[in-house]
Amino acid sequence: MPKRSWIIAAAMLGAAVLYRNRASLEQVRANVRAFDMPTAGTYDALVASLLGGLYERVADEVAEAYPTGTILEVGSGPGRLAVRLAQTASNREITGVDISSAMVERANWLAVGTGLGERVRFEVGDVGALPFPEGSFHGVVSTLSLHHWPDPARGLAEIHRVLRPGGEVWIYDLAHWLWRPTHGESRISRLAAASPFGDREVEVFRWPGSVPAFVLLRLRRAREDEP
Repeated sequence: MPKRSWIIAAAMLGAAVLYRNRASLEQVRANVRAFDMPTAGTYDALVASLLGGLYERVADEVAEAYPTGTILEVGSGPGRLAVRLAQTASNREITGVDISSAMVERANWLAVGTGLGERVRFEVGDVGALPFPEGSFHGVVSTLSLHHWPDPARGLAEIHRVLRPGGEVWIYDLAHWLWRPTHGESRISRLAAASPFGDREVEVFRWPGSVPAFVLLRLRRAREDEP
């Protein structure tokens, strides 16, 4: 594993341990798995700031697929990925939705502070009941959010609803070998197969460096002229 990869992994684990230094080992493990932080600012400083390389890679992949149009980010957190997506193209509009009002407030502050407030906006919402009309977005992206959804099947159905025909959702989540007790690659595959989406693809996403730490789930809403 490259030296930088070890540094990132160790920093994330160390931050979580310091944050819960009086908790039991099992509670520490649960906090790391859930990225549980006391405030949006703490999360941004200790976790989101360490994921800059991941956001850059995800932004490049999504930007290549959707050089223009409207993109929805589910579980947008403090807004770092959405802002990066907007920075890669001047004619792309990004909407972020997060269940935490504190995260949404911080994300909107970031968008305004980077001069992108007209093209990037965030609002409070639940993936199980997205506050958007059918067919609102050309594409959807989500990072490290799926394992938080209380009803993943409903979430995928809602994403399918707000996607335009032919649109794709790119969902990046923790690889099954990291947190097998909470979810697994086979479970993700089953969720995808049971969703309203037709085409589906599950692949190992290697980051940081060559570490197979994430799973990328790509789903596409069929066009109206497709069977």
